[in-house]
Amino acid sequence: MRVGDPHAAAAVIDDALSAGLSSVEIQARVIAPAMWGIGELWEGGGLTVAQEHLATAVSHHVLTRLYPGLLRREQRRGDTVVVGAVHGEHHVLGLRMVADVFEGAGFDVRFLGADVPMDSLAAWVSEHHPAAVALGATMPLGGVTLARQLRALRDRDPQLRLIVGGQGVPAALRHGAGVFYAADSEQLAEAVDRVVACRPEGELPPEIARGGIKFGRFVGSATDVSGGLVARLTQTTAAAADAARGQARRAFVLEQLAFRDPLTELWNRRAFDDRYEVLTAQEFTRAPTILMVDVDHFKSVNDGFGHDAGDRALIGVARCITSVLRPDDFAARYGGDEFVVLLPDTPPDEAARFGERILRQVESELTDPPLTVSIGVSVPDHASRRRATLDVDRALYEAKECGRNQVAFA
Repeated sequence: MRVGDPHAAAAVIDDALSAGLSSVEIQARVIAPAMWGIGELWEGGGLTVAQEHLATAVSHHVLTRLYPGLLRREQRRGDTVVVGAVHGEHHVLGLRMVADVFEGAGFDVRFLGADVPMDSLAAWVSEHHPAAVALGATMPLGGVTLARQLRALRDRDPQLRLIVGGQGVPAALRHGAGVFYAADSEQLAEAVDRVVACRPEGELPPEIARGGIKFGRFVGSATDVSGGLVARLTQTTAAAADAARGQARRAFVLEQLAFRDPLTELWNRRAFDDRYEVLTAQEFTRAPTILMVDVDHFKSVNDGFGHDAGDRALIGVARCITSVLRPDDFAARYGGDEFVVLLPDTPPDEAARFGERILRQVESELTDPPLTVSIGVSVPDHASRRRATLDVDRALYEAKECGRNQVAFA
């Protein structure tokens, strides 16, 4: 970044992805520390303003390589998050990462960018009623403005969830102040659903309205990038990065159409085939444990209650399956009334517990009409998807033959 080499920076990001780091981990552990280092160099006279701007442009460029990896959920309805820098703040790279995390989690993100006037933001919030507002400040003076902006927003909407981040956030706002402080995008990603769903404990300290908050030493760069040739380069790069994000969004929508089951919204069989190949691609990778879930007497549900009831039953079973899964687990509708689950790095006893939890969830939640499921489990010792599915299918048959509503192993 210091020498402004986008190709070398992109190679570092690609290496980090190949090493297994997630997009959010690379944001927080690679790009953010690099930019902090750039800021310290600039602050100490080791870089010119032009070099600092060029490093920012390179960062915007490489962030687009991470964006597709963040897209995991389809957009939720009614959950809007506003992201912007307070009035007078011009650096938004960290906020761009925050916006990407929220968008990847399925929120409707309105990225307002740099230097957002207080009156304009307050008016926008009053008109559109977002679920949360995320504001950033990188300079001590920006921290004063941030504090006043938070007070204005809280006075206008006492229930509004407020999120803050950046080196300029004062200590008084980092804990127990009724706002969520995100030290980095990785911390935000771990709590993204809770942040928007629940208001943090505490209240804004009264001294923020009077500007009486103490600030620590400022670390990092917050140069005004609003004018000049190099600033325009940064802005052009950011615009190109936003265009790349738009392409990634469209590709994600197309992927959802091609690989999602429209009824249950689980992945489909094609997606299962691809995921299994990915999980077993490396020679020494252990194959994932497979669960095959089949609805007991499903034909009688369709015949006795109608196909609408059958559809509702399948949707309910899918919901019960997803409710017990971990973040890295994978569930798909395999076909008809059969579902398949991939559990990476899961031993047989733990897989059995997963199966039992699904059985109990279905039996307790799906009572009109009453439903049960049978589950086969296979722990493959090979990478062949065809052999693995045959094994788990035999286990499912065993569960059916032994009375249904139970878990059987291959």
